[in-house]
Amino acid sequence: MEKKRICTLEEAQQVMLDILKDVDRVCKKHNIKYFLIDGTLLGAIRHKGFIPWDDDLDIGMMREDYEKFLKIAEKELKEDLYIQNVEKDKQYTLYHIPTKVRKNGTVFLEFGEENPKYHSGIYIDVFPYDKVCSNKIKEFIRQDIVSFIMKCKYEIKGKGIKALIRKTLNVLSRPISHENLYEFSMGTVKWTNNWNGDKINYGGELMWNKEFNYKDIFPLKPIEFQGEVFQGPNNPHNILENIYGDYMTLPKEEDRTWHAKDIYIVEREDERGRI
Repeated sequence: MEKKRICTLEEAQQVMLDILKDVDRVCKKHNIKYFLIDGTLLGAIRHKGFIPWDDDLDIGMMREDYEKFLKIAEKELKEDLYIQNVEKDKQYTLYHIPTKVRKNGTVFLEFGEENPKYHSGIYIDVFPYDKVCSNKIKEFIRQDIVSFIMKCKYEIKGKGIKALIRKTLNVLSRPISHENLYEFSMGTVKWTNNWNGDKINYGGELMWNKEFNYKDIFPLKPIEFQGEVFQGPNNPHNILENIYGDYMTLPKEEDRTWHAKDIYIVEREDERGRI
């Protein structure tokens, strides 16, 4: 018999940390480079761990390491972890977040995704990063145009002129399916093969567009997070300033957002009713 128990944010963060620790174990075993990024990197620098109100965890990998990780992770990670992406889980619809590592026996329901058909356990996100294409026209298509269309395809709630524009763009982008856009974006990855510069960007299948200096990320260096040590970028200050600007100033309370609508732990009882 199963029953769902509401999970506190602190419990969910511990689950995410445990997932990260196992990913770290596998990456060390197979010499796969990854790095804490985005809000997780911000938390590591500003709070030595999770941002107190944060309910996700992000790591990045260069494309070569990302593809290597996908090939071995399913066999190497603990049995209670599930690798989810659009190729493996045909019900998965979050094309702009290509890979998650989920914890079986948990439920993480996000706003706007209250009744998903896909596995919806507590997770960490794994983001690919690509080299910046040396051909400026191809890079404009790969990052600016594709990421713009991808943003248009995700609905936004709210009122005002900005929300109206976004809703209009969402309607205009509907003839382009998520599947076709994803397939095209993956086709642009090969454009970066002849890279010889010093810039990298979010993966071509992501909706974000931000260039980083290669030397700000590599070589990687140890970084503390929740009392543990993981892989972090070489120059966290430059990375965070590039993403957030004045990253050390706390946002106003009303601007402290989260993803989760509900978080649950699934508990199984034996025939005597014991957990």
